Amino acid sequence: MENGQERKPDLICSLEKEGFLGSFYQGDRYVDKAIIFVGGSGEPRNVVEARAAILAKEGYSVLAVGYYLWKPLSRQTVAIPLDYVELAIDWLKEKCPVKVTKIGMIGLSLGAAYTALCGAYFPQISCAIVVSGFDFVVEGCKNMVIRQHRSYFTLHGENIPYEPAEALSHLPATLKKWKKDPRYGSKAMNRFYYNECFKNRTDASRIKVENGNCDWLFLAPGYDDTWPSDQAVKRMIQVLREKQYPHRYECVIYEKGSHLLGMPNEALAAMGDVDKLMRMLGKFITMEKKYPKECMEAREESYQKILSFLQESMIDG
Repeated sequence: MENGQERKPDLICSLEKEGFLGSFYQGDRYVDKAIIFVGGSGEPRNVVEARAAILAKEGYSVLAVGYYLWKPLSRQTVAIPLDYVELAIDWLKEKCPVKVTKIGMIGLSLGAAYTALCGAYFPQISCAIVVSGFDFVVEGCKNMVIRQHRSYFTLHGENIPYEPAEALSHLPATLKKWKKDPRYGSKAMNRFYYNECFKNRTDASRIKVENGNCDWLFLAPGYDDTWPSDQAVKRMIQVLREKQYPHRYECVIYEKGSHLLGMPNEALAAMGDVDKLMRMLGKFITMEKKYPKECMEAREESYQKILSFLQESMIDG
């Protein structure tokens, strides 16, 4: 927002013309430093755009990109193309109205997994920020429960290697197992799913962050109901250490934060009534219920961490 008014994109990219859905906000300080910005699972286009516009106020050029959910894209988390980011990179390099010298990417939740994959696959990305992400690709499903026997993500029409969701073929037994497991509360069904139903995941489905050509920043809460990002970021960092990754990498865990990191208070306002939102989050997210004040502080602190990392990687680096 600027002067209380929502900032409109400077340019809109369409499937018909550019091959991807995007909203471009031109920076005014670091105009040549562009950031591809993607939202989380279930995050509507207007909220993603509002958050991208807030980041653009820091001086960067920001391109909000839709990868699913944005009309007319599918609402299902099945076969989501990495191609959209590949095309967005080409557009930033060749057709953007400003000359772009560096490209970063930021994503939250499902968008964080998408960002991690793009950082691993596309060497043009020089800075990738993964907020509450996961480090393995699993089978996509329709309406959250119906197996599709395809990956969550694809590239050039081919499945990104994934773990089959066998647990969804016997869903009643899976739910019964979750309810009996004392390690998982009523809010942690997703955590159970990703941890227990994919216990025997193979390295083939792992997101190969060590193949990236970028600086990495991983942010996660101390405990994540939505999926075990708190464990995933530690695994990714360990791989980078073991592989002696040549670029900068960093991980910050906010012990009393929640899945919703990297959002300044202004971004929450873009989602609607903040008080109502906080009450809703408390019903669905353990950390928001236990530590509402600390979760709010962690959102702001993690956003400042994102800004400092962008400065170090995109400007000073």
